[in-house]
Amino acid sequence: MTRTIFVGYVPEEMKHVYDLVLKNQLLTEKELKDGANIRNICRMVENDFKLNGYELIHALGHGVGLDLHEMPVVSGKNDSSLKEDMVITNEPGIYIPGKFGVRIEDTVLVNKMSCINLTKSEKNYIIICNDRDKK
Repeated sequence: MTRTIFVGYVPEEMKHVYDLVLKNQLLTEKELKDGANIRNICRMVENDFKLNGYELIHALGHGVGLDLHEMPVVSGKNDSSLKEDMVITNEPGIYIPGKFGVRIEDTVLVNKMSCINLTKSEKNYIIICNDRDKK
C-alpha cells in the first residue's frame, strides 16, 4: 500500500496530479477481473495520463505472493490476461522530477466478475498537521 500524504495543506499544483492519479486508480480497479487484458488496462491509464501531459513511467502493478514483486507484471508490455484468484497491485503514479510525485497503491484479489480491494485506507487527500501550524 502506498499513499501520498500532505503536510499542512495540499499545494494547488499537486491537486490536479493527485486527482488524475486517483481517477485512474479507481477506473483501473473497475477493470480488474478474470480474463481482463493487462495491456488494454495499462493503455487506458497511459492514454489518460498523456492526454493530461503526463506519463506512466513504471508498471501499473505487479503480482503479490510469497515475494512482494511477482508475476504478472501489470504493464503495457504484457499482453496476457488476469486470472481469478491472482493477487496484484493497482498503483498508478505520476512523478515530476525535482518537484513531487503522487502514487496511490492498493492490493486487490482478482475475482470472476470484479476484484476485491484488500487495502482499507483512505484515498482522498490525507493531510497531517504541520507543527509550525500550531504556533
